[in-house]
Amino acid sequence: METFKTIDIRGLSFFSALQLASKEFTRIKKNGILELIVDKKRNMTEAFSKWAKNQGCKISDIEDDPRMVRLFIQKGSGAIKA
Repeated sequence: METFKTIDIRGLSFFSALQLASKEFTRIKKNGILELIVDKKRNMTEAFSKWAKNQGCKISDIEDDPRMVRLFIQKGSGAIKA
């Protein structure tokens, strides 16, 4: 298992991005971080923030620059093992 993983979901549909994020999220250790790189034009930050909360996790940071949004999701001890 990994403690940090980055996935670039720019250009994917929300459904495809969610499937990929869910799959990679299961590979993250407790207290590890999954970084999602989201397309600025199709900003899905709010949707992934809600998804993280539903998984029992928290958003540790959001970096917003002109080209992309980087969303850091920290897997907590109460996280769902999807």
